[in-house]
Amino acid sequence: MASSNSPIHVDDGFNEYENAAKRQKSTTSKVWDEMTKLECENKNELKAQCTHCKTILSAKSSSGISHLKHHLNSYLKKVNKDISQYTIATQLSVGSVPFIKNYKLDTDECHKAVSTFLVCGKHSFRTVEEP
Repeated sequence: MASSNSPIHVDDGFNEYENAAKRQKSTTSKVWDEMTKLECENKNELKAQCTHCKTILSAKSSSGISHLKHHLNSYLKKVNKDISQYTIATQLSVGSVPFIKNYKLDTDECHKAVSTFLVCGKHSFRTVEEP
């Protein structure tokens, strides 16, 4: 008695649901706020274009979006370097006496500077704690 491993087709009426076109998922990642989807000639291939630097990257669902996140993080780090964070802005007044001008304080930069000071200088945490 020979056994065959071929599947048996059963008509249960559910085939119409299997063949129905699937709804396309909405893009929920914040990456897509900074990227534009591009359609290629090949329907299996999908590309994304950075809205900041116009770089074209792969956006296939099989490759994920982590490389798009890394691109945005590295690009925004390059762009957001602000020299005013490292210098005190001064202007000469009428009496030629300099006064300090207000500038935007970036708390993330301050936290990074304090942690670098503590770790690299091997200082204790008491140095920056409140008395």
